[in-house]
Amino acid sequence: MIRVEDSVEINRSVEEVFSYTTNPDNFPHWAATVIEVLHEDAPGGEGQLDRKGERFTLVQQALGRRFEAPFEVINYEPNRRYVHRGTEGHPVPVTMVFVYERLSSDGTRFTPRIEAEPGSFFVLVGPVLKRAIRRQLKTNLETLQHLLERREEGREPTGQE
Repeated sequence: MIRVEDSVEINRSVEEVFSYTTNPDNFPHWAATVIEVLHEDAPGGEGQLDRKGERFTLVQQALGRRFEAPFEVINYEPNRRYVHRGTEGHPVPVTMVFVYERLSSDGTRFTPRIEAEPGSFFVLVGPVLKRAIRRQLKTNLETLQHLLERREEGREPTGQE
């Protein structure tokens, strides 16, 4: 099992960080491997408070390959915790856990954790793969922090900056 975790302190409220990072449509703006998001119908419909069971597919580019990675939200605790995991058809069994800690009224610690079972193909390259995931996660968190803190200055984060 590969497990990678990092965190970043963002000068934004926990509500804003949670709202932005749990919206799959925002993933392409701050998660470098995500190219596009495809949605399935959410079980609770529009405006639902509990998104558990929501499904979406990330079109990703990684390791020189383009692939579709289907996910399902398995835990949704507003402003505290969000978890989505790969579903059938996902190239690698993976779970993404996002944890949120309120530091102040306008400060949040965001801690994502990636847990993956890459299978026998990756056994020999596991340590290299783990380092690559760790580097990419750090870069993603720097991008996210920049986007959300620029938003504080009155700019809407678009990922186009």
